Amino acid sequence: MARLVRCLAAAATTLAALGATVAAGAGSATTFAAGADGAASARTYAAGSLPVAEPSGARPTVVPAVVPAVVPAKNTAVIVLQTLTPAVVKPGTDVRITGTVTAPSDGPLSAPELRVIRGDTPIRQSSALDDWASGRTTAQGRTVSTTRLPTVAAGRTQAFTTTVPWQRLRSPEAFAAVPIAVDVMQQGASEPTGSTRTFVAWNSRKEYVPLDVATVLPVTLDPGVSLFSRKDDTRLKAWQAAIGPTSRVSRIVEGTQGSQVDLAVDPSVLGPTPVAPGDAGSPSSPTPTPQTSGTKAPTPAAPSTPAGTAPATPTPPTSAPAPTPTPSSSTPGAPSSGAPSTSQAIAALGDALAERLHGRSVWALPYADADVAATADVDPASTIVRDLVSRAGTLTARLGQPARDDVVWPVDGLLPPGRESGIRTLLSGTSVKKPAGIVVDAAAVTKTTAYTPTARRVTGSGTRLLAYDTRLSALLPRRTDPSPVLSTQRYLAETLVLLGERAGTPRSVLVVAPRTYDPDAAALSSFLTATSSAPWLHTVPAASLLADGGGDKAQPQTAASTTAPGTAPAPVLTARRLSELAEQRETLLSVSSVLRDGEEFERTYREVLDHLTSARWRYEPRAWPVLATSVAADVRAATSAIRVVPRTSTINLLAENGTLRITVENGLDYTVENIRLRLVPDNPRIRVVEQPAPVTIGPSSRTNVPVEVAAVAAGRAQIRAFLTTVDGTVIGSPAMIPVAANPLDATIYWVGGVLVGLVVVAGVIRAVRKGTSRVDEIADIEAITAAHQSLGDANHGDDR
Repeated sequence: MARLVRCLAAAATTLAALGATVAAGAGSATTFAAGADGAASARTYAAGSLPVAEPSGARPTVVPAVVPAVVPAKNTAVIVLQTLTPAVVKPGTDVRITGTVTAPSDGPLSAPELRVIRGDTPIRQSSALDDWASGRTTAQGRTVSTTRLPTVAAGRTQAFTTTVPWQRLRSPEAFAAVPIAVDVMQQGASEPTGSTRTFVAWNSRKEYVPLDVATVLPVTLDPGVSLFSRKDDTRLKAWQAAIGPTSRVSRIVEGTQGSQVDLAVDPSVLGPTPVAPGDAGSPSSPTPTPQTSGTKAPTPAAPSTPAGTAPATPTPPTSAPAPTPTPSSSTPGAPSSGAPSTSQAIAALGDALAERLHGRSVWALPYADADVAATADVDPASTIVRDLVSRAGTLTARLGQPARDDVVWPVDGLLPPGRESGIRTLLSGTSVKKPAGIVVDAAAVTKTTAYTPTARRVTGSGTRLLAYDTRLSALLPRRTDPSPVLSTQRYLAETLVLLGERAGTPRSVLVVAPRTYDPDAAALSSFLTATSSAPWLHTVPAASLLADGGGDKAQPQTAASTTAPGTAPAPVLTARRLSELAEQRETLLSVSSVLRDGEEFERTYREVLDHLTSARWRYEPRAWPVLATSVAADVRAATSAIRVVPRTSTINLLAENGTLRITVENGLDYTVENIRLRLVPDNPRIRVVEQPAPVTIGPSSRTNVPVEVAAVAAGRAQIRAFLTTVDGTVIGSPAMIPVAANPLDATIYWVGGVLVGLVVVAGVIRAVRKGTSRVDEIADIEAITAAHQSLGDANHGDDR
């Protein structure tokens, strides 16, 4: 019974130690699940306790970590290991262990004694590692080291250092994972008050073929919509948090400096930059030169809602005839007053990151880390994702060095039926043409076997596979770990068990991190230094696994005995969403083709559309519709800004031929060039004599375009007026022009002329028929007139 109580107490204190709440200065609170086996409960600690290593030469010097202040458990002591050196024990080298002990909150540790117990459980299988680390195996064994500590007040922390002679850790085996427990005992107690468990790697002689170990870490953006905010301050802060000196990306790059680790880099992580047409198989692609011209840099429109919050309802576009760009407009084409300096600041962040990546072993992911897995499953012919795959090659130009872009890394690590074919179809329409290899979870392509197969694998159709080990990959140190000791020692123990399965057989191992991997730079550097120095591990470039080498030949893919869970959440991309993104992108391409600054316009909108294909939205699925809805609304608003102004009144056409004046408006901050206005009547009463010539419209202005039409018959008609590019692609917003035709045709003129002629003829005939006029019958009209005047004069005289 005493032994059972002791085991339960040891297990409880182990969990308390692994799940301790570590505070380091004023860092922000972060949740972590401690322990390499993942069995510990989650606690909260202030991140940032380990200082960042400064790169210097071949390998950075890791600054010793500050002793963290540990939040105490209620009734158990919490033990946190700081260092265990050397990581690999060999004859003649003692082991030095440092760490802290924190007394329970409900009482002090009175004159405690720290004991290091060597477990007597042999470790030959991974299950034995799990049992020891989780506390399921009793901590039976012998004490190999004791250290007396001063009394520790309740809730206070005491640092310790203890040394274990190598003779007490030696094993008769050439190599072995030796289980140890670090216990703290109250004075006079028979059971430990606190305990933590780990392993010591023993290697006395080389009786094995070293394992080829390759490590690949992704360098990608976080799923935040603030990166595309229309607010300059918000957008700049988001990019600083994403790729700045204190970012997750920076910690990965810094922590791997000087180590043989491949970095799978998303080219867009270097920030949105100006593009040059025709690069990498796309109309435009990033170039390393930041924008410094006087042209206003448009700000991509997107909500500033941070990732992780509930989706906001985007502001719908106004019903005004056309948007009028202003510095505060939500239209992407309208930059804010600080946009040029903001763009330059973001470009500077990207340039600094590119400089740090220069000289490193780099793979190129598809631009924006497009979700190849989802696309290959639902729409392998997607034009937008094909273009992003082709644009992976732009990383080579940006870094000024080769970056391999033909290795496909599905974010979920799965290879279900049909995916390989889908990936081949997808890449066939790109500059990559075909995959050199596919990174997959080993569990997805392996049936249960007595030993772990090599990472070098091949499908039935001949595609090379790089199968990664999920157990080892899960042991990469994270920022939320209290120290890298537990993960480092567990990793070494796991590789020793793996080696022991077939010590004389050449094999390879691939270790990868998820897209959200967030390490502490110093802890990662320390981990890589310790693991790479293990003599049974031969660090190799990941690309070397694409070919057989050193007697290690690729093994055929086999059907998995159980369904692999996948290493990422479900996709957000569907066939419908991909189709909508492609349609919006085609619209942008059409509009940009008629703009004088079309490249800038296209880049403004297309950057956000490209990022909507990213695999990173799997980790924040609620953010995707927030960004997509906002972008869709802004694209509609921008494209409708080039429009035919509709008429509210009917145009009366009173002649057989006439000229209609159609108003075309450009509401963008860009000059529209060579745009075609086309008119199509809805019935044959109206005929367009000749379509108008191409027109040019300045920014935020309008023009009247004359169009010659003919009225064939009287009646009403609707003329559909729309705009096209040179190749006939319809763009902008059309309008219906109502016309009332009342033509006075030639028949009316002929009838009128005949009637006038008939009147003249009738008058002549009448004159001929009636003969001489009565006036002509008077013989001497002058004499009669004179007589009449004389008579009048006489009458006047009588009056007198």
